[in-house]
Order: sequence, then structure tokens, then C-alpha cells
Amino acid sequence: MSVPGSNPIPFVPPSGEFDVDSVTDLNGNPVGPVIDADQGFQVNGRVQLPNWLAGSGQVCIYADELGGPFNQQVGCVPVPINPNPTDPSLLQTYNWTVAVPGNQSPFPDPQPGSSQLYRFGAVFTYGGTQLTDIQSFVDMGPLMVD
Repeated sequence: MSVPGSNPIPFVPPSGEFDVDSVTDLNGNPVGPVIDADQGFQVNGRVQLPNWLAGSGQVCIYADELGGPFNQQVGCVPVPINPNPTDPSLLQTYNWTVAVPGNQSPFPDPQPGSSQLYRFGAVFTYGGTQLTDIQSFVDMGPLMVD
């Protein structure tokens, strides 16, 4: 499992950071390399951005079944970005959680020949009022989904 993981968000200076901290059940308990989709799960992390930035961002989780047809977004969450320009050299941290409830799980029931092994990725995109390409991703690695 490749969680926790992080990737920079380029700014000159300071640089931002996009982090995936954990994959847990819906009660916040860590899950191992196998996710029980019927019980639901959540992906938790944070985005660090320059504190002068304002607008909104979004974190989405994607999954691609190895050897299978499933390849789609499994959940998104908005990230409101509020400026605090007291010192433009500082970073501000925005925590996020993408929850995938068991009763809304997009994962199909296992079929004969299905690997049930998925490669997960998290993507942060910024969609504020500025004309910039502010984005990052974290390769969360492979996880079994049953």
C-alpha cells in the first residue's frame, strides 16, 4: 500500500503540498490492504497552499481494476480555500476526507475472473477565480476491494 503519500503543488515561493494520509473505515479505523466496499471506507488527507490563495478546490479518488472493466471516479469532496494573507510566505493547511459509504459503493460485485485488485489515485484540482493550473496527484497504489 502506498499510503501515506504526497506530491508537491508548484508555486514560486512557497510550494504547496498534496497529501493522502490514510485509508480508514467510516469510523476512522485504519484498513489494511483489503477494503470491504460493503462497509464503506474513506480516504483522508490534506492540501497545503499559500495562504494568499482564495477560491475552491476539489479532491477526487479514482480506481482502476487491474485486468477488469472498472475504471472510474469513486468519490469527490470540495475544498474551500480561504485566504489569510497576514504573511504571504506561509502555507495554510486544508484537511479533506472523501467518504465512500457502503450503501453507495460504486464497486461491482465480484465476477468470475475478476481480480478485485484496484490501483487507486487521488487528484487535487484548483478551480478558483485565478487563471492558473494548480493541481497535484498521489498514486495510492494497489488495494483489494471485496
